[in-house]
Amino acid sequence: MIITQALLGEHGAIYPLLELIERTSASASLEELKIRAGCLRSALGSHANLEDELLVPAIRSFLPAPPLSGNGAPAPSDHQVIDACLTRVLSTPQVEEARQSLLDAVAETRKHFLKEETVIFQLAARELPMERQEELGAEWARRRGVRLS
Repeated sequence: MIITQALLGEHGAIYPLLELIERTSASASLEELKIRAGCLRSALGSHANLEDELLVPAIRSFLPAPPLSGNGAPAPSDHQVIDACLTRVLSTPQVEEARQSLLDAVAETRKHFLKEETVIFQLAARELPMERQEELGAEWARRRGVRLS
């Protein structure tokens, strides 16, 4: 298995959670919104860590420089933006703020996944030798506890 197939498969497993959140958030209580945010944070956090530890270092030299914020510092990464939305859900006592922040997290996640699926994963497939893609896929499997053979 190659790393991009593994990470794409994780996207496929996360999409139903995004759909559930979108479908049920309008009538969800604050407690329910926080539970869903915690579930999403858990799924996305481990996924993001694997991307950041395995894929990004392997393709960093092929990626454009990260954008800068208004003060010249690096702008937050997609992963940081999503996590900030989820932090707002988990910390607010206001149901409407939690609802909007959770829907913002879902929208940012969808945008991020689309970028990975249409740009980042294709770049990795094009630039990394197949042997390296397979090595990274094997390391993904080891970390996830997935037996490939």
